[in-house]
Amino acid sequence: MSSPSRWWESAKEWVGKLPSGLSGQVTVDVARRRLRLSHARVEALTRRALRDVRQLALGNWANLPHAYDVRLAVSGWKLRVDVAIERLELASGRYHLTLLTPGRVDLEESKVASALVQGVLRVGGGKAALRTVLEQVMPEGLSWDGQRFKVSGALPKEGAVSSRLFESSSLLMNAEHDPEGVWLSAEEWPGLVDLMQAVLSVDLPRKPPGT
Repeated sequence: MSSPSRWWESAKEWVGKLPSGLSGQVTVDVARRRLRLSHARVEALTRRALRDVRQLALGNWANLPHAYDVRLAVSGWKLRVDVAIERLELASGRYHLTLLTPGRVDLEESKVASALVQGVLRVGGGKAALRTVLEQVMPEGLSWDGQRFKVSGALPKEGAVSSRLFESSSLLMNAEHDPEGVWLSAEEWPGLVDLMQAVLSVDLPRKPPGT
């Protein structure tokens, strides 16, 4: 069996063979056994992963040094949130995504938000008031405890990260935000590399038939 170091050296070689548009968005740190995705790639993968989450829609997305400035709608409520990915677990055919909220969590004007709630938030209700409001409208699989958003759901039946791949196995990834992207690490190093290869293969250019 190959050593973990050899796995990561192979991963570095694999990244070097990717098309320039993708190789520039992935960095492998062999010594610390971690992999960094660019902010652009993180956004693309997050939008893809959450596009089928019911009653959740992502809007504008901007990069900050410590987090992402994201606008989203939850059950018709419009939010502007600073979020940073903390961990992602794939197990039993499901995903569990944990997002830190280290900064702003604001309720923006929307038809659903009542004037009373807006007034409470404006005069200093802050996160505690917003948490009380959101507890009433969060759909199944989405929660916020004032510090972290947690998103859970079933993995798709088909695709690069299908439910069957994680019915009897699991992968827990920790994430760290930095100015250039998000570092991912996991105890099961080959599992992380295999997952990234599968996920990024979706974005590889297709070969014309007959070539």
